[in-house]
Amino acid sequence: MREDPRMPRAKRDDELPDVPDEAAVEPEQAPAAAPAPEPRHAPAQATGDDSPFEPYPGEHFFHGGRTSPIIRAMAGRLTALGHVPDGVSLGADWTNSHLRAFAAFQHELRPKDGGDTSGIPDEVAWNRLQVPRVSPRTTRNSEASA
Repeated sequence: MREDPRMPRAKRDDELPDVPDEAAVEPEQAPAAAPAPEPRHAPAQATGDDSPFEPYPGEHFFHGGRTSPIIRAMAGRLTALGHVPDGVSLGADWTNSHLRAFAAFQHELRPKDGGDTSGIPDEVAWNRLQVPRVSPRTTRNSEASA
């Protein structure tokens, strides 16, 4: 049978380049996957007794008239992250300014109506804020002797 000069000629095995078969590639030779992009906020951390972050005190904790070093520490984090307007100073007393600042933080975490942005801290947002620990840690020895 005669070859048609208009049709490309198939290469013979001895003309193919020496390339390893993809199935024969060893796992350690496989290219590494690209790393995942860094989240805008650090992932939530564990808040147990050994954590450097304040455990979530619960929704009931945040109300008018509450004064606490935990609220002061939260205010410091919100200020550091830029959620407190210039000229506003947040202290240890829970105020509407705290509520608005935390609502701004929640809105950044959950844009476009993606969840609770009421300004009352919820556990997920609280853990993402990573409030430095100010409450005393309980120790297993003191619990065991009680």
